[in-house]
Amino acid sequence: MMTMSDRYRQAAALSPDRIRTLMRNRRIDPVWTGTGDSFWYKRRGRDGEQFVLVDPEIPSRTVASSAAELGIDDTGGSSEPEILRGPDERGLIRRNNDLWLVDANGETQLTFDGEPDFSWGTIPSDNNMVVPFRRRGLKLPPMGTVHSPSGRRVITMRPDERHISIKYMTENVAPSERARPEVHSWRVQLEDEGPPPESECRIIDLDTGGWVRVDAADGLVSQLSTNGSTEVTWSSDETRLYMLHHHQGQSRASLVEVDTRTGERRDALVIENEPLYEPNQFLYNLPLVRVLPEHSEAVIFSQHDGWGHLYLYDLNTGLEKNRVSEGHLVVRDILHLDSKRREITFVAGTSEDGGNPYWRRVYRAGLDGGTQRLLTPEPADHELVAPAPQFFNLAFGHGKTSERSISPSGRFFVDHQSTVSDPPVILLRDANDGGRVVLELERTDIGPLLEAGYVVPQSFCVKADDGVTDLWGILSMPNEPLDPAHIPVIEDVYGGYQTTHSPHAFIGASMMASRHVYLPAYNALGFAAVMLDGRGTPGRERAFRQWTFRRSHTEAGLEDHVTAIAALAAGDPRLDLDRVGIIGHSYGGYNAARMLLMFPDFYRAAVSSAGVHVAKKLPYGMWDWHIGGDTDRVSDRYTHLGNIHLADRLSGDLLIACGEIDENATVDHSYALADALIRAGKRFDFKIWPGVGHYDRSPYASMVYWDHFVRSLLGQRPPVDYVPIGP
Repeated sequence: MMTMSDRYRQAAALSPDRIRTLMRNRRIDPVWTGTGDSFWYKRRGRDGEQFVLVDPEIPSRTVASSAAELGIDDTGGSSEPEILRGPDERGLIRRNNDLWLVDANGETQLTFDGEPDFSWGTIPSDNNMVVPFRRRGLKLPPMGTVHSPSGRRVITMRPDERHISIKYMTENVAPSERARPEVHSWRVQLEDEGPPPESECRIIDLDTGGWVRVDAADGLVSQLSTNGSTEVTWSSDETRLYMLHHHQGQSRASLVEVDTRTGERRDALVIENEPLYEPNQFLYNLPLVRVLPEHSEAVIFSQHDGWGHLYLYDLNTGLEKNRVSEGHLVVRDILHLDSKRREITFVAGTSEDGGNPYWRRVYRAGLDGGTQRLLTPEPADHELVAPAPQFFNLAFGHGKTSERSISPSGRFFVDHQSTVSDPPVILLRDANDGGRVVLELERTDIGPLLEAGYVVPQSFCVKADDGVTDLWGILSMPNEPLDPAHIPVIEDVYGGYQTTHSPHAFIGASMMASRHVYLPAYNALGFAAVMLDGRGTPGRERAFRQWTFRRSHTEAGLEDHVTAIAALAAGDPRLDLDRVGIIGHSYGGYNAARMLLMFPDFYRAAVSSAGVHVAKKLPYGMWDWHIGGDTDRVSDRYTHLGNIHLADRLSGDLLIACGEIDENATVDHSYALADALIRAGKRFDFKIWPGVGHYDRSPYASMVYWDHFVRSLLGQRPPVDYVPIGP
């Protein structure tokens, strides 16, 4: 019989950092050489790192112990983080709030009116990463600045933050070990302070230094600093450029054409999707828009038929020409568009064949419609890397925005094929030949992971309250429960609208369902673990996706979690519904507290980590997807988004936790909930982590969360002889 100390040690052995080392070749990142469609990647051999060079045309796969043996460059090239290089190798830098051109002749000043808090090429302060970037010493290139294809012109912006109030955070144990705490500050316009000022935008001719002002009214360039070059399409003669114009929570979107010679703009096409338009259901992915200026056409995402399809539009008339994609599916990423072949390759999810609707599948379709082909027919998830927003690459170190799983020509792609219970087989496929498998590149070795005690989870599908709608998730059971007949349950929650939460690929998949890596520790401790996506989350038909729109102040979407776990227990009576706990971070921290308060008869314990508990404390517009942009800020629809009004409903065991320098979910949210609970006379636990930001989680914090559930749900004392490794 395992002691509680044994359980903690096994949980630590299955921590997120350890899990990644317990699998060999879980994923590969192809580096396209620039010579045809050949690429190389790194793999873990039994004796160390190896390099693999692949030529898809032959096809061949050559393995070597060093990059030099294959004649490839593994250095990544010279790094100039402060310089934004253009296609002609001239660069831009920021100095003293202005933009400067760097070329063979030296440096030339381009703008002359930059000033503090009104600076060219800077990121807006409300992006939640200003302080982390500053603490990391990260020197950014000019942001919100995009070169034209020739490199002669750039479009650039500067956010006006001169009259935005300053927010502060105190780092009480500063890294410098000075006695005096360090105060961090940044400017942010909060929800109760109204909309921020408009940004200014210019198009600059780098040859002459001349410029025109772009009419950027109504937030036209609001996504430019996030998406970078993928936000803008230039015509071949560079006299026009195109950008998507849309605000979260609104039904209208337009593709705006800007005259680069005058700065004037017009709506080339307008889409109205009542009640809500979305450029992509997955808001951490790029907008699903591709413009073909020379054909006067654009491909754009719409849900007006109830699903998530790509449509072809005529830019001269603004009218829809035809639907590009087909069937009951939701497009998630565009991998490649070939204007000559008039074909587009994309990732989408569907359940038309009775499979999991969240499994990513690769399709190719002709732009003129009626020719869609499935390239990945296997019943599994097919993970590919699509171009990501520029800002996310900077914030999370995902690499260059050029990294992708599809070759430069669009013919070949690298497919990570897996399910939650079947480890990846990594394949090279030929998109021009119906997705034919060209080579098997790797099979993931999970032997060490299983030896460490990893429990392979199982996917499940149950019905929502309506008895019709499918809810999908995963369940993993402990190998050695304390009481095999009565197993407590921990749900890891993120009921957010931005992305899916429950995994549908094998553990360790990128971006999607990253918190899957926390479940093995709960199993080791003796808990069953659940992850689920309820209604209101992406990846499904419009009715499912927008179920919570203008209803997020109610229980809509959250009751699906209660329904699903109850259904699981009905099918497996070992699951103990009298001992259900819930944990979440960020928006999940908000949901964990909210669900404990909303469903006190169901959830017995919760850990709310870095939750956002007060709607008006967030940057302006952050709730617009939930409530629509026209909602009265004193209505219940708005004020009841937060958790403060629910404080008197607490009856379970709640742990509130937050990093003291979390710029994303600032610590005042946690303090506000704590204050409301104190005023309501409720008992709870409260932890503030010194020197911790939003994306940090230490082994010590994990131990504290385990302790909370071990006491509340297992009725056990945490082991005093377990010491977490690390701070």
